[in-house]
Amino acid sequence: MKPILKNIEAIRKEKRIKQEVVAAELGIKQSSYSSYIIRESDISFSRLLHISDILGVSVLDIITYPEHYVLAEGPCKECQEKDKTIQHLNKYIEMLEKRLEE
Repeated sequence: MKPILKNIEAIRKEKRIKQEVVAAELGIKQSSYSSYIIRESDISFSRLLHISDILGVSVLDIITYPEHYVLAEGPCKECQEKDKTIQHLNKYIEMLEKRLEE
């Protein structure tokens, strides 16, 4: 399972999604998410599916990372919209963090 957990973190970092965001979507604390990722344990399919939704990628993409599974017609519209939403939320989080620093 360790490669899948490493792939999850690599994709999260590639998409510039903060651990806090993933943890919040999973309904857990950031420290719990971090502990979950670094330990070598099995991940349930339902948890993997939930994380793939949060990251805006398919489970297959997580498993095969850094290779990407792309349909012949390209990413679906829903995936494109999710990616835009994630990017927007990350920018909003960055803005809020900057305000907190001031």
